[in-house]
Amino acid sequence: MGTLLAGALALGYGCGSDANKDPAPQDAPQQQVPDAGTDAGVVLTLTDAQIARVLQVANEGEVMLGQYAASVATDQAVIDFNNQMVTEHTAVKQRLDAVLAAEGITPEDSALSLQLQTEVQQLMQILQGPNAPAAGAALDLALLSAQLNAHARTAFIGDSLLTPQATNTALQQELLSERQAVQTHIDEVAELQSAIVLPPIEPPVEP
Repeated sequence: MGTLLAGALALGYGCGSDANKDPAPQDAPQQQVPDAGTDAGVVLTLTDAQIARVLQVANEGEVMLGQYAASVATDQAVIDFNNQMVTEHTAVKQRLDAVLAAEGITPEDSALSLQLQTEVQQLMQILQGPNAPAAGAALDLALLSAQLNAHARTAFIGDSLLTPQATNTALQQELLSERQAVQTHIDEVAELQSAIVLPPIEPPVEP
């Protein structure tokens, strides 16, 4: 199941071999991004409007994942975390939309935003498919893996594509705020995974 999740989330925008390539010159904003399902790189440049749409899609995807996971998870901590993702990413999306309205930025789809939408849909199909665990710790771990990978992908895209290319100051600040929140969520979900895989050892009860 973990392999399936990783495969669904590695459709061109994960931390693959391209992350080790030499960075592009400072006067060339283009970023090398692996094309979906291939090893070939394509030059991807984004406008502020396209960056805004990527942020919207990322938050919408997190809300979708959280809503589904909270409805099927069995561990209360996993349920609570996913409800938290719904609440927080909904609030972030609302804040982002307010920033975009104030700055006169109309979100615009790009190959990247469309790819992210496709990835979330595929991930949902995997989580709901015949190979998904029915319940219990295995399901909870699969749901947490989905959250961890989705957040890690968002962090990678933000660091490698969005932040370097954003030009609007307010949008740059929003990117920074969202990146910090994403890192917090990554840390939280990693702790939850560890608690399920390696639960605390209880001392033996003395007679």
